[in-house]
Amino acid sequence: MNGSLLDGLLIGLVSGVAAVFALARLKAYLMFFQQEEYDAPRFRHWLVAAGARDHWASLAAVGAVALTLMVGHQPAFDLGLRGAAVALLIGGLGLGALASQRLLDRSKKPLVMTERARRLYWLALALALAIWVLGLAAGGPIDGGTGALATLALAQVAPYLLVFADRVLKPFETRIKARYRAEAVDKLARLDPQVIAITGSYGKTSTKQILQHILSAAAPTLATPGSVNTEMGITRVIREQLTPEHQYFIVEMGAYGPGSIARLCRLTPPKLSLVTAVGWAHYERFKSVDAVFQAKFEIAEAAAAQGGVTILNRDMIPARLLDPRLAQGAETYIQTGTEEQMAYRLTRTAVTAEGLTLDVTEAETGATTTLTVPVWGRHQAGNVVVAVAAARRLGLPMATIKAALATLPQVRHRLEVFKRADGPTIVDDAYNSNPAGFAAGLEALGVLTGPGGRRILVTPGMVEMGARHDDAHAELGRLAADSVDVACVVTPQRIPSFVEPLAAAPGVALHRFERQSDAENWVKTHAHAGDAVLFENNLPDLYEARPRF
Repeated sequence: MNGSLLDGLLIGLVSGVAAVFALARLKAYLMFFQQEEYDAPRFRHWLVAAGARDHWASLAAVGAVALTLMVGHQPAFDLGLRGAAVALLIGGLGLGALASQRLLDRSKKPLVMTERARRLYWLALALALAIWVLGLAAGGPIDGGTGALATLALAQVAPYLLVFADRVLKPFETRIKARYRAEAVDKLARLDPQVIAITGSYGKTSTKQILQHILSAAAPTLATPGSVNTEMGITRVIREQLTPEHQYFIVEMGAYGPGSIARLCRLTPPKLSLVTAVGWAHYERFKSVDAVFQAKFEIAEAAAAQGGVTILNRDMIPARLLDPRLAQGAETYIQTGTEEQMAYRLTRTAVTAEGLTLDVTEAETGATTTLTVPVWGRHQAGNVVVAVAAARRLGLPMATIKAALATLPQVRHRLEVFKRADGPTIVDDAYNSNPAGFAAGLEALGVLTGPGGRRILVTPGMVEMGARHDDAHAELGRLAADSVDVACVVTPQRIPSFVEPLAAAPGVALHRFERQSDAENWVKTHAHAGDAVLFENNLPDLYEARPRF
């Protein structure tokens, strides 16, 4: 076989494997970029923190260069070394592709190929192809420096191609968003449902679903699904799901920085707004609780501008921040909580194996109503009272509210309880990531454990706690040490202050795992009837996965 034909075959072989590598690697990086909400600085930070740059293909490229240097510039490149160089490149690229695909297959939150994701992916792939072609254009045999250079460039630049593609497409994406947003604004104005906006550091999704269930007993009600709380997510719900029959539209609003909730309120101007809590969640974005408060209360300003009011859970908002705001215009707020002056006062909460029992006193009528709600977690009591106050503000009689709450479905992944006669009781609190909810989950775990059963906790801890990370986990670790018999801690190196009191507790069996799936497998093997297992939080791939690229 002549040299040129052999070179052509080798180029085709290595290029084919490189194409498979690029397809899988870019898709894996895109999954993480999407989980970071296409935020380039956060994605770049994750790349460094997770050690997510390429290793396999890059090491193979270095090895190929080393083989090239061994023979110098001899015209007749030794056939054995040529084969070794090609094998290195193919092996490195192949292992890199397999590692990427394995990560995609094991992901907790799979990549969603939206239109935006497709555009990013295909542009980045085209750029990767261009880099490969330019690398080969440098000249020389594929089994020498040329192939190594192209492989190294492709492997190391891959994640940044997505960031670059996002920047290139941004003007196009902005125009698309503006068009969709205008359509949503026009449709909302035309149909004119009663808009109820909800925000909070935590509790907003549960409160939204509780209120939706109550209002649906009186009139057709639409709520943003799941945890959809961004501008484009809300826009899509309006365009695709809102109909003339809907009298109420409940909108969950997430705060991703100052002004973000104000922007959402311009999209969906609320006549009634709800604030469930102001706390340390998303501390890393806002740097202080004061900044979180200001961001959350943009929703109150929007409601007041529409002549509406804001209902809030006073127990979950720092008084030093709230009281000055109330002094400026208390008439635009309805307070709920456990204090005597509340418009809707929670006077009793009982957590049982059947759910919650609450006593709520309405200040205006003086009447106290006992509510039975088939959900678990003491912290949910405050969410229920906020929803009750909202429903009463909208004119629903307390009897209708009480009947609706008695049939409330459990909120998915938020202390969702599954009881089985032939196995352990499962308490799924996978979507929780705040101290109050964590403590409530531990309390519910004790109530739901059968005679002779064990209280089993599975948790990776909490995220986005900022400067409070160690102290908050230490407090919860001490509480857990008194509340569980078995602790399965995922990624324990993240939360040493949580693990320490558990390790020191004589009555607690402590198990450490690197992945949630490993802890779940342990539970499947060792938990039995009578046990109760609390799955408290479930970290996204960004925090748990350590790509072995």
